[in-house]
Amino acid sequence: MNAIDTARPTPAPRLILVDDNIRNVGGHFFELATLLLGGAQSLGLGCVMATHESFDAPGSVPKSWAVVPKFGTRRMVRWSMGVDGNSHVTRDRIGNPVGGSFVENARTRLSDWMNPPAKRPRRMIAQWVDDFCGLIAQVKPTASDTILINTGDDFVMLALAAALEQIELPPMRIDILFHFALYDDETPNRADRLKRIGSQMRSSIVATSPHKVHIHATTTALADQLRETDLGVPVNTISYPTRKRAVEKPLDRLPVKAVLAGLPRAEKGRDAIAALITGIEKSLLKTGRIQLSMQMPAEKWQSMIPATLHRNYEKAASAAESGEVCDGPLEVMTSNLSTSDYHHWLDTADLGLFLYEPKRYVARCSGVLLEMLARGVPVIVPDRCWLADQVRLAGGHRSIGFIYQDRSEIPELMRQFVKRRAEIHARSIEHARVIARRHSGENVLREMGLAAQQSQRAA
Repeated sequence: MNAIDTARPTPAPRLILVDDNIRNVGGHFFELATLLLGGAQSLGLGCVMATHESFDAPGSVPKSWAVVPKFGTRRMVRWSMGVDGNSHVTRDRIGNPVGGSFVENARTRLSDWMNPPAKRPRRMIAQWVDDFCGLIAQVKPTASDTILINTGDDFVMLALAAALEQIELPPMRIDILFHFALYDDETPNRADRLKRIGSQMRSSIVATSPHKVHIHATTTALADQLRETDLGVPVNTISYPTRKRAVEKPLDRLPVKAVLAGLPRAEKGRDAIAALITGIEKSLLKTGRIQLSMQMPAEKWQSMIPATLHRNYEKAASAAESGEVCDGPLEVMTSNLSTSDYHHWLDTADLGLFLYEPKRYVARCSGVLLEMLARGVPVIVPDRCWLADQVRLAGGHRSIGFIYQDRSEIPELMRQFVKRRAEIHARSIEHARVIARRHSGENVLREMGLAAQQSQRAA
């Protein structure tokens, strides 16, 4: 080796983040990925972001990052055995049902076949494996790199194990993040379900040898659920990352802007929006004390808005389309907000409202809640779930917001907030500093152990 070769710097270790769910700018998959990769960059790691093949916005991330739109399938969680999936029996690494009785397996094969071909488990695994192998051939990982599966579940682990069996790689660190609950209060045969999930995950982890798999959960409750499966490796609880963005706002401005962030979905209380608006229409909306700001779909909004406010809604939607400021009781954000527009919208919030179904968020965190808390925005959240846990960490009910037992309490809590706004807001701003430190992308990677590994390599 000549002197020039000897002096050549060793390439920085890379974090190779993989998420087939990233199709566009915006949404929690993209947001999570960019926060973690931003933290990786702060730690001196190179950054690779592998996305769905339809992702076409490489200019939305730093130029130093390698963006690889590779995956032709998405939503692998569709065939998870957890709450958000449709599987009930364990599968082998090509997607065949093998863990049930003869009748269960036969019934599952028939059910699989009734899906469109591209969404059948066998096809989704085969597509994911091909795409992952193509990614590896393109980015050529070394032993100093780390692969991070941004959205993990028991089904995508089958695909990962199958892919690793087909390619030659030096022993690597592989981190897998879990966000979605394995069970909730309505899950039947919970013990049997957990046993099956554990069996499938253990098999996948064993098949990844000689690579070292690290499992992380974004809530303590989810980590406990994963441990119940006896999956064979430790489970680490990490903070969910968010951006440091505390925004000082005048405390005397009226109306108070109460924000329902995120598109309406069943688990986010879509069916409760109309009742909420009815409960605050006369005393808060029409008196000018509250403006309700919502992100809504272009169509099928009528059932969520009382007829008495349809004209106000149409005026607000028209203002949103033309980029004008709306001064009525409602403000409407379109469904296709860019990341920048979304965060600028949250910057204007005075109060964050959460109509979430608590049973769906016992073991699942909310990035939207953290985005509010990081800005020092007081919140109103349901009890008996992760969201209430976060408010209790900051002092409990009436500290940085309110915890309700039933949604019918929300109008009165909003009235209380208007009266006690200054003191609650002051505590929320102070707590935002805690959130910024704990939930930065860099700190989350430290909780995962990647910063320590990087320090050892540097030494």
